[in-house]
Amino acid sequence: MQKIPVTRDGKRGSEILIIDSSEVVKIDKIRDREIIIHTQEHQYYLDFSFDNLEEWLFEDGFRLLDNANIVNMNHVAEYDNKKGIVYLNKQDRNKYKVASTARIHREHVENVIQLIRTSDPSSAEHNPKKHDQLFEKIISETQDGQLLRSYATIRAVNERKRAEEKIVHMAYHDALTNLPNRLHFDQRLKRSFAEAERTNGKMAIIFFDLDRFKVINDTLGHHVGDRLLHALSNKLKDYVLDKDLVARFGGDEFIVLLSNIASMDEAAQFAKGIPELLKEPFIFEEQELFVTASIGISLYPNDGTDAETLLKNADIAMYRSKEKGGNSYHYYHPEMNKRSMHRLSLEINLRKALERNEFHVYYQPFVDLSHGEIFGMEALIRWFHPEWGMVSPAEFIPLAEETGLIIPIGNWVLRQACIQNKKWQSLGNHPLRVSVNISAIQFHQPQFVQIIEDTLEETGLDPSLLCLEITENVAMTNVPYIIETMQKLRSMGVFISIDDFGTGYSSFSYLKRFRVHTLKIDQSFIRDVTFDEENAAIVTALIAMAQQLKIKSLAEGVETKEQLDFLIMRGCDEIQGYVFSKPISADEFEILLRENKQLSII
Repeated sequence: MQKIPVTRDGKRGSEILIIDSSEVVKIDKIRDREIIIHTQEHQYYLDFSFDNLEEWLFEDGFRLLDNANIVNMNHVAEYDNKKGIVYLNKQDRNKYKVASTARIHREHVENVIQLIRTSDPSSAEHNPKKHDQLFEKIISETQDGQLLRSYATIRAVNERKRAEEKIVHMAYHDALTNLPNRLHFDQRLKRSFAEAERTNGKMAIIFFDLDRFKVINDTLGHHVGDRLLHALSNKLKDYVLDKDLVARFGGDEFIVLLSNIASMDEAAQFAKGIPELLKEPFIFEEQELFVTASIGISLYPNDGTDAETLLKNADIAMYRSKEKGGNSYHYYHPEMNKRSMHRLSLEINLRKALERNEFHVYYQPFVDLSHGEIFGMEALIRWFHPEWGMVSPAEFIPLAEETGLIIPIGNWVLRQACIQNKKWQSLGNHPLRVSVNISAIQFHQPQFVQIIEDTLEETGLDPSLLCLEITENVAMTNVPYIIETMQKLRSMGVFISIDDFGTGYSSFSYLKRFRVHTLKIDQSFIRDVTFDEENAAIVTALIAMAQQLKIKSLAEGVETKEQLDFLIMRGCDEIQGYVFSKPISADEFEILLRENKQLSII
């Protein structure tokens, strides 16, 4: 409470009295150096040895009503809107002080109050549309120029405020998903670091992306990919707690900050919930999309004490999950740094391998079980690095798919296989059908059918001597497009084979519509077929189904005589595997043909 120095007569040298600001009900500014202070019972003159008038006036509830009146609003008892008079205290009006005000109609006062409330973004009544409607109503109903200027000022100020807030929001949020963006996340992370250092707290970074999201974009179009990301973002907003933050890092990458965690188990529990969010398929344009995520976790302070390190290590852990096949989570471990550097080196060398002629095509024979003769072969790429030696396809093929290098590499294999097969024919061998694996990204290239047609024309290979293998998961993506493309390929005379059948989202009705030539039974079923009853039942059923659909059944990965006998007994048509030959070079394969090697099926 302020103490105010006053005199009774306002003359220099008069006795100075001290009163409390709470006693003051009204102040009249007579002239610059003459101010009268009113209490309920008396009036005084402000002593100008006190220089802090402005400081206490507005702190203690004083408001300027017009040029002559400053009133302590805490003492206002009533407002007469017709006379424009404010009455101080609730007793007899004739005995106690009044203060004149501008003659503003009550409805306009109420309009102004409502206008301010609806235009204030922090207010619960904030409604820009209602604000604009109210403004138009006031313009149409009033002719008071001063009021209109006041309303226009309020509107201009608040529209600028809204525009500024929108710009700030856009700067810190992702346009597609409306999630916080990387800039927002970085700033929040820095604040969390400061808090964690001060309290010795713990936090976790969870970095994840969608497995094979590029396939969805390439097959169904970016508009479908965008809708999927938007739908997932809505689920993430509901899943993440208010104290935590989820942001879109870019593309199909998301990042979560878990603040003030009690233990590393909290991060694991959160990570386990992400597959649950993805469990139900996303449905777009009557197409079911099943997606999974690769998740990496880094912890503060164990895995980093600065933002850059913590983010980098979460990213490394995420790629570890991806290397393991996706749909899983991994904590960061220092050993992963070595793997991360190896992966980077692998990608750099993979980009150069094609131009350096480091790729070779190997061939594994297909054998017809009705007579034991070779009728075709699968073309398999091998990478011989000058320093590392042979790099496993299991290591570089997923990386090629992820980086998009699978398109030039796959097209190269296709061409080499056709050239080689034509060469074997020219040497007088009986016609063989060469089978080439086609990735999802390749299959959905623009002009894919034209690429096949051009390759056959350039190499001179008969279309019936080329078989394209696609996995069942590829076949189940964008089914109308797949069916249309397969029909064009069949009309050219090219054979189609479904690879790894039974390992993905099988659909027997689609298999019938695809009208493929061969059903390849995955080696994971063949491996244990002689002692695992379930695998034996699955293989038996697949062979029987192929017979009913009048398509060939081909078992891959056949390694033992026992497996071979089982397949012969069940009526399997064709096999490939070590029981006859491993994948071999073109020169070695030529020797097999020259020697007319056959499989003993007795």
